[in-house]
Amino acid sequence: MKTLPFNPLHTRGLSLLLLLAAAALGVFIALHHPLWQPVPLLGFVLAAAWFFVNPGLWLVIVPALLPLLGLAPWTGWISFEEVDLLILAAAVGGYARCAYRTSACSLRLSWSCLFLAGLMSISLLLAMTRGFADAGGFVFGWYQGYDGPMNSVRIARSFFLALLMVPLMAPQHDQSATAVARKLALGMALGLATASLAALWERLAFTDLLNFSSDYRSTALFWEMHVGGAALDGWLLLTFPFAIWVLRNAMGAPQSAIALTLVGLAAYASLTTFSRGVYLALLVSLPLLLWQTRSKGVLGDAGDQAPHWGVVRWVVAIACLAAMARLVFPYGGYRGLLALFGVVVVALSTPLVLRNTPPGRLLAGSAVGFLLGALLVVFSNFLPKGPYVLFALLFFSVFGLLHAPKVMAVRFRPAICLGGFVCLALAAANVTGHWGGVEALPGSCLALAMLFLVVLVGALARQPLWPADWRWQGGLLTIALVVSGTVAVFFGGAYMGDRFSTSGQDLDWRLSHWKQAVALLETSGDVAFGKGLGRFPANYYFAAPNGASPGAYQVRGEGGQTWLYLTGARHPMSFGDIFRVSQRLDLAAQGPFVLDLKVRANADVGIHAEVCAKHLLYSADCAIGTATIKASKGTWQPVQLRLEGKASAGGPWYAPRLKMFSVGILNQGGAADVDDLVLTAGGSDNLLANGDFGQEMQRWFFTSDHEHLPWHAKNVLVNILFDQGALGLTVFLVLTLGALWRLNLGKARGHRLSPYLTASIIGFLAVGMFDSLTDVPRLAFIYYLLVLYALSLVAFGPPPTTLQATRQTPPPREAV
Repeated sequence: MKTLPFNPLHTRGLSLLLLLAAAALGVFIALHHPLWQPVPLLGFVLAAAWFFVNPGLWLVIVPALLPLLGLAPWTGWISFEEVDLLILAAAVGGYARCAYRTSACSLRLSWSCLFLAGLMSISLLLAMTRGFADAGGFVFGWYQGYDGPMNSVRIARSFFLALLMVPLMAPQHDQSATAVARKLALGMALGLATASLAALWERLAFTDLLNFSSDYRSTALFWEMHVGGAALDGWLLLTFPFAIWVLRNAMGAPQSAIALTLVGLAAYASLTTFSRGVYLALLVSLPLLLWQTRSKGVLGDAGDQAPHWGVVRWVVAIACLAAMARLVFPYGGYRGLLALFGVVVVALSTPLVLRNTPPGRLLAGSAVGFLLGALLVVFSNFLPKGPYVLFALLFFSVFGLLHAPKVMAVRFRPAICLGGFVCLALAAANVTGHWGGVEALPGSCLALAMLFLVVLVGALARQPLWPADWRWQGGLLTIALVVSGTVAVFFGGAYMGDRFSTSGQDLDWRLSHWKQAVALLETSGDVAFGKGLGRFPANYYFAAPNGASPGAYQVRGEGGQTWLYLTGARHPMSFGDIFRVSQRLDLAAQGPFVLDLKVRANADVGIHAEVCAKHLLYSADCAIGTATIKASKGTWQPVQLRLEGKASAGGPWYAPRLKMFSVGILNQGGAADVDDLVLTAGGSDNLLANGDFGQEMQRWFFTSDHEHLPWHAKNVLVNILFDQGALGLTVFLVLTLGALWRLNLGKARGHRLSPYLTASIIGFLAVGMFDSLTDVPRLAFIYYLLVLYALSLVAFGPPPTTLQATRQTPPPREAV
């Protein structure tokens, strides 16, 4: 692979230039952070120093923290984010290290990578310039919305930040290449973990963990979903393949247990998005990953007799797991499903102990187990929580017996294990019946009988039916968990079923929306070069069908006074359709709440105010106040609203419920100026900051809870076509296809990370077929980072097989 011929002098000069640029921009942003000054600046400096001392760790830290570092609902920032400071700090530390020790960096990228990156840079700069012009000229501002020229900067920064960081990933030798790949994969897996934990907190705080009937869809901490979109969806698909990497490369039971937990959390987060796009993308990317990794090593050593599981066996296994879950769940609920899962865990290990045991002894063990299990079940029903206690005791006893050292005579151990398995199966049926009644027993017994038959066939078969390797079994258990969760989502409530029943209608809406977006490209220049980065919301506002729009806001001023101009939706509104301008409140804030404000309107207008337990889009436990304000013809009117309703609770300590104050226009097409907002509770001081909007939108945030189409093109290709035109879309496609070519047919096809990068890119694009993901800078940054990294990736030496670095002498190779 041809690379740039940098010598140490070139490396030092380029490093100093990039160091100064990153440092200047980082300090500038940190000094203007709305909260906790001077903490952001101090944190930026300390992070840069830490990355200087620990080069390469940014590959772990940045993806791991990226889902958490977005505080727009607290700061009011949209154009910039806290994650920008972290990335710039990593750039400062990395390039300072390169300037200090040129031998530690190569900064060499392939010509193909630089050529395509250059084309994309030109396209983005041109689109950014067109965006400024479409917005009426460039005006810098910290708190501009999606209609301002800074929205073009917001969209463009993701690619340029990725381009800034890619040279720091260029390895100097095989061990360096292995370390970069390992750190990147681990960082992506940790990013999946932090996003999944955030989604878990959200479900615990705002809805029941196992409530799949509610229309509450997880957003985690991706504030960009305040106007809808699929930020969490895209992040899950970008990172999910790397959880499989961690699982495949885990060393020992503790690491494997952590990996399995991560996959389970990610599966739960994916399921609770209730996104058909996520489900479809996972069905595309994960089977592709399994197919590509089928020959890239095995999950441990299962012995010479370990059977190869092809597509047919996997399909049969998944179908059987789904059938058993479907039999148990309707009446047995989650308790029955969990008991079934416990029996599956034991069933995977039982045939290995029973092998070569005479059929008569197996029959005797089954009979004894059935009689003993029946007696224990009858006895347990007379004790408080007896069925659950019995199942737990039997599960740990049988599992320990299967995996403990062989301290008992081999002659009796298989029969005892089979008897224990039968006892456990009866206890599982008892759990299901205890929860769901007699109606739950037929389905549960049939599912458990299927498992018992599989165990017997596995014990009597000449060759093992599945590998004994615990990592392989952990993978199957992960699939069982995902299958169980899928059954629960689709049969545990009507919401997901209703969504799939309207898929055809939703697709028609999207097709119509895509046509409307493309129709906004009116001139040949628009078609070739786009309307400009981030200009879709502003253009759609004036071209919305039937003149409908979700509402808008603008900070206005005159004579040293500033105020907020609010407009309501131009269509009939429900509670969720109100366009809200909001501010986070302290968790300890308790009602009754009173809002004092000034209002000015040219026509009668309804004012709505609320304090709700709210994370982003879904409100609960609201205290609400409304008032109808008469037209004042330019005169400010003082208004006082008493917010009536259930006091917002703070939630448990492990899952606190966030509070949010919001104000909006209540009537269709209404508009008003509002100013001097003062919210008090029981005579307290003002709970709001910047209530006079003297600092523009600092600390304020807006949401469009129900109306999402006006904010997104709803397709990544349509979005890029709108922003950058046909030329920009062509460059994007060539950039992406070039990366996929190198990973699968080019010089990187032998790299151990290539299947995971391929699955990540394909999964992201699959979700992008139904949403415009590149308008989320955090997602776009990681996507472009992976694509640019893939364009310079080659296969070096033996691939890494564990989470630990492999030490070997690097063979001669071509520089990257």
